[in-house]
Amino acid sequence: MTQPSREQLCEVDDLDADRLLEVAREAEVEVRRAERRRLRLVLRWCDLHPALDDTQRLSWGEQDRVWDCDAWIGGEGVPAVAEFTAEPLAAVMRMSPAATTSLMGEALELRHRLPRIHARVESLEVALWRARRVAKATQGLSVEAAAHVDAVLAPLVDSVGPTRIDRAVAEAAALYDPETLTDAEEHARVHEWGITLRHHRAGEGRQWAGTSWLAITGDTPTLQRLHDLVTDTIAPPADPAVDPDSQRDLGVRQIQALAEVLDGLGAPRPRVRLAIDLTTDDLTEPLVGPGVGRVLGLGPATLATIRDWLAGASVTVLPVLDMARTDAIDAHDPPRWMRDLVTRRDTHCVHPFCDTPATRCDLDHITAYIPMDEGGPPGQTHPANLAPLCRHHHRNKTHGHWTYHRTHHGDYLWHDQHGHTYAVTRQGTLELETR
Repeated sequence: MTQPSREQLCEVDDLDADRLLEVAREAEVEVRRAERRRLRLVLRWCDLHPALDDTQRLSWGEQDRVWDCDAWIGGEGVPAVAEFTAEPLAAVMRMSPAATTSLMGEALELRHRLPRIHARVESLEVALWRARRVAKATQGLSVEAAAHVDAVLAPLVDSVGPTRIDRAVAEAAALYDPETLTDAEEHARVHEWGITLRHHRAGEGRQWAGTSWLAITGDTPTLQRLHDLVTDTIAPPADPAVDPDSQRDLGVRQIQALAEVLDGLGAPRPRVRLAIDLTTDDLTEPLVGPGVGRVLGLGPATLATIRDWLAGASVTVLPVLDMARTDAIDAHDPPRWMRDLVTRRDTHCVHPFCDTPATRCDLDHITAYIPMDEGGPPGQTHPANLAPLCRHHHRNKTHGHWTYHRTHHGDYLWHDQHGHTYAVTRQGTLELETR
């Protein structure tokens, strides 16, 4: 009997349940084979780019600075890779540099410190995503502790979830690295405690709806006190027998209680900066619908919500930003209006596949700035010669690994050291050619 071709197997409309499950199993094997190939390619890429100065490797816990030197991206005993290794590979795989760096680090962790699990990935017995989950968890362990996790989880890693993985890592740390508990407590106090306000970011899968996230990390008793204070302030819910919907608004009542606590403490009103985009039609046509404004860096919000936020707030009206301004100055640092114009124009880092918000980026002089006292021409700083680059990609460009220019359409053409060209446009990043 002739076996169906791969193309025929992709036609699934005529398959019954039994055959569909069989084809699904075959598809999983194909996925694992493709993942194994990618893993091999990534490891070879790392081998081709060893660190030039291995003494500059970072210690565990400094991963947020991993791009500032030759990069240690795995656990103890994993070789470092050269700075800016991820970018060319990330571009051809259409991944962000951060995601590619994580993949490289976890691949190295598997090969050098988790050989049993790595062998099962190679034999297609374990899905790569499960193996990467273990590798990510073991990067902070000693060689002995990582080997223990490898021995314990290798036989069953394809059938366990995050809870079993985390438990195995915790047990290994207790057995082989008991001093790390003290270190972990100190590290948490120094590096993790604090309060972080996070707003919605583009690409998170849904529209911003006037909601943000407040994360508080600290010692357990203090946070328990805060939780109890808010809980005790909540108005008692209605009798569920009388009002079945009363339990659904618990989150709303918790936030209202938090607002009451803040009012009781005399906390100031929030500092809010709003940018409302208007056209001549907006000024001349009657308002239709609820009316919408745009919160800078976040997105649209109804005017009703904006009015609620501004009630009782101190309001400062800033000058209108003319997005058509082309003024040039002689100084290196742009004035506030110019920074606002460029960050609103480009919205994110303009390096291929990087989506770091422009408000968190440096403003790079596309044509390098030459100080006036060193013979530089006047008027070098102007909107057309500025682009937002995150700190890492700013350094990457400065060191000459990539070059770019801005077109008259407002797109950015980038060239890497391997002959690839990418266009960063408003529609995304496009690969144009390979020399």
